[in-house]
Amino acid sequence: MKIYEREQRNYEDLNQLAIENGVVILGSSFAKDIPVYELRQSMEISSNIYNRSIVDLSVFDAKELLGTCVYALHPRRVLLNLGETDLECGFHTLPEIVEAYSSLIDEIKRNAKHCEVVLVSVCSNREEIHPEELNRQLTMMAAEKKCKFADISKAFSTESPKIKAFQMLKSFMRERMSFADAMLTV
Repeated sequence: MKIYEREQRNYEDLNQLAIENGVVILGSSFAKDIPVYELRQSMEISSNIYNRSIVDLSVFDAKELLGTCVYALHPRRVLLNLGETDLECGFHTLPEIVEAYSSLIDEIKRNAKHCEVVLVSVCSNREEIHPEELNRQLTMMAAEKKCKFADISKAFSTESPKIKAFQMLKSFMRERMSFADAMLTV
C-alpha cells in the first residue's frame, strides 16, 4: 500500500476542509483526470463533490483506502470507477476482478449504511482492453446489490472524453434529480 501513501496523506489533509453529505468519486486513472471542480462550476451543480481517485488504483487495493477516501467524508453517494487498471495490467482474471468489486461494495454498505453506491462503467480507448464483459457484469452486480449503474463507456467516442463522462454522471452528483436527469438514468 506504500504506493498510495502520498495521495492518501494529501486526501487526509483535504478531508479536514470537506463538508459531509456530498458525493465522492473513487476511481483510477481515468476518474483522477476528470476536472471535477471546473465542471461542477460550469454545470452549476450545488453538491459538494470530492474526487478521491488515484492513478492506477486497483480494485484489489481500494478497500484499504476506504477510510480516508470515503468514510472520513460521510458521503451520501459514492461513485466507483474501478477495474480499468486491473484490465490493463492483466494480473487478475475477470472473475477475480468482479469478486474484488463485490467485496468492496459489501464493505462500503457495511460501514456507510446511508451511502448510496453507484458503479461506473470502465471507460477506455485502449484496444487491448475489452471492458464490455466487466461492464456487463457490473450492470448485473448493481442490480443484485441494489446499487445504481452509470454507463460512461461511450465517453471516448467524443473529442473530450472526461468532460463527456462528467456530463453523463452529473445526474448522480446532483442533490435532487431533475425529470430530465431521471429519464437519462432509466
